[in-house]
Amino acid sequence: MTNDATRGAGLVLLLSLLAGCASLLPIESGLDTKGRTESRATALVTLARPAPRFSEAARDYLYLAPVEINETGTRRHYLWLGLATTVDRAWASAEESTPATLVIVFDGLPVAMPLSSWDSAPPSVATPAPTYEVRRAQVTLDQLERLARAASIEVELVTADGVRANFVPWRGTWSDWLPFVAGIEPLRAAAE
Repeated sequence: MTNDATRGAGLVLLLSLLAGCASLLPIESGLDTKGRTESRATALVTLARPAPRFSEAARDYLYLAPVEINETGTRRHYLWLGLATTVDRAWASAEESTPATLVIVFDGLPVAMPLSSWDSAPPSVATPAPTYEVRRAQVTLDQLERLARAASIEVELVTADGVRANFVPWRGTWSDWLPFVAGIEPLRAAAE
């Protein structure tokens, strides 16, 4: 093997290792379609609920991930919310009304968070199943930190027509969001 070929192979190995490490970082950042800095956690919390009206194995999924939008120094924090299902959405009886409110009870304290559409293209969050709807709920950084540190969390989604659906943890943990909170507020993390 020539010296150049050895260097090339070494460079490919190094780049592969760096790419693998980058995928483990707790935060991904980029610009959204409006030119704002968008930072999102790579840790996704997946919740599920059975949908036995269609089959024994049918489930509806609720994906949540924290996002920060920084527009010239003004930071806003959101929960990115994605809905997915193993039910064929083409069935008329499978259609549900628009999700309107996310209710999270952490350590016994209920917090109702109105849901809205993203004001630009929603952040790209990788989910195990394709989402059929993406919404957002505005939160404070303190709420994100309290979620990440909570001993108990219950999640309910309320639709526009008042239908309530409880979701239970499926994959991921809320505490996986602590590096995100510390990463977007390094001065706060250093003070602790």
